[in-house]
Amino acid sequence: MFRIITNCGPAEAYIGRCIASIREQSAAGFTAHVTIDPCGDATYARAVEAAGGDPRFDIVANERRMYAMHNLVEGIARSGGDPDDVLVVLDGDDCFATPEALAIIRETYERHDCWLTYGSWIADPIDFGPVEPLGHGRWPAYPEDTTDFRSGFWLGTAVRTFKRWLWELIDDDDLRDDGGEYYRIVEDQACMIPMFEMATTRRARHISEVLMRYNRANPHNVGRVMLEEMRATVKRIRARPPYPPLAGRPSISNGAFTPRLANTSNR
Repeated sequence: MFRIITNCGPAEAYIGRCIASIREQSAAGFTAHVTIDPCGDATYARAVEAAGGDPRFDIVANERRMYAMHNLVEGIARSGGDPDDVLVVLDGDDCFATPEALAIIRETYERHDCWLTYGSWIADPIDFGPVEPLGHGRWPAYPEDTTDFRSGFWLGTAVRTFKRWLWELIDDDDLRDDGGEYYRIVEDQACMIPMFEMATTRRARHISEVLMRYNRANPHNVGRVMLEEMRATVKRIRARPPYPPLAGRPSISNGAFTPRLANTSNR
């Protein structure tokens, strides 16, 4: 089963397109878990409107802004407990590039027996005004037998997907800053680097087909408004000790994980 995890802050102009792109997926067998931080706009109302009562959608508005990592943890916890669920991360200001995105991801897992996938996207300023040319998301795969995912160029780009059981093996402390709070940004590297290290390139599969349209026009993009915090967070994440590679999928005696729950208190 696919569990799509969507988080967003101020995205009232974009969330409708995101949800529409999920609803039009050709692959059956998914639920979508949307978490919205309050930012003084109509993002939540637009999300509910776009979902149109579709029972596959679970939409939650936080009482206060919790930021990316907390919302990722909470969204995954709400999505169930089957260890073999495939978790698909799609931000609320982005959208799938094709109705076949989930079908392509499913075929990749079935063909390669992988534990996670990554790539690929295209920048999309077309609908929302001109922006500076910031590149594209047709990044290459990590070279075979790559073992160092912390010091080299980051290639673990969207669309990011992974098995629930692999996510649950990440130490919760590695998702938090020096003050014990969940990272506000760069949640992608904080969780994907440990999973790449555990899966290795044998079980991590790059998808070259374009699956996502990455919204570069959003004025609230963290690369614009939280750049210094982003750089400091990347530095801390990459300084953490690496995870050992797994020889295989661990056995799960009870058939399901107790999901990681977001704990907002300092640790």
